Amino acid sequence: MEWGCTKCGVGIPQDREFCDKCEEKHFRKIGGFLFLPLIGLVVTAASYLFVMADTFNVMTENYSHLSANAKIFFISSLAIYIGEFLFAATVLSFFLKKKKFLPKLFIFFMISVVAIMSLNVYMLYILIPGVKIGHHELAPIFRNVISALIWIPYFITSVRVKRTFIR
Repeated sequence: MEWGCTKCGVGIPQDREFCDKCEEKHFRKIGGFLFLPLIGLVVTAASYLFVMADTFNVMTENYSHLSANAKIFFISSLAIYIGEFLFAATVLSFFLKKKKFLPKLFIFFMISVVAIMSLNVYMLYILIPGVKIGHHELAPIFRNVISALIWIPYFITSVRVKRTFIR
């Protein structure tokens, strides 16, 4: 029995799914599990937009009632959210253009999200005395740690990532 390419039927070795020509076409597209981090990037960028709007609204409505430390916290948080939104947009752009540098940039982005979220919660604890850090502050950090623990190894070891972005 002879094995054939699943796309065009050309004879191929048993350990392969596609011929060289079809494999090149197949792996040039963003596909497989790569759709999940792509969707995650879109959701992350959108969530930073919503958080920026909420932070700005809270800050402008209560600015005269805020202490100096609270003002520092809200202004620095707003700056952090703007920076992370721009970073997410840059990574998303590199992802859609299938740039060679994307895997390293995506890994750095995942690490930066966890670090920046942790820094923001720490600033909240330090700058606003009496604030209790609970589930609502820590759950997003743990969710992003789990996400990073999944996607960083995937972007390092995946053949799909190498063929789609690095070639």
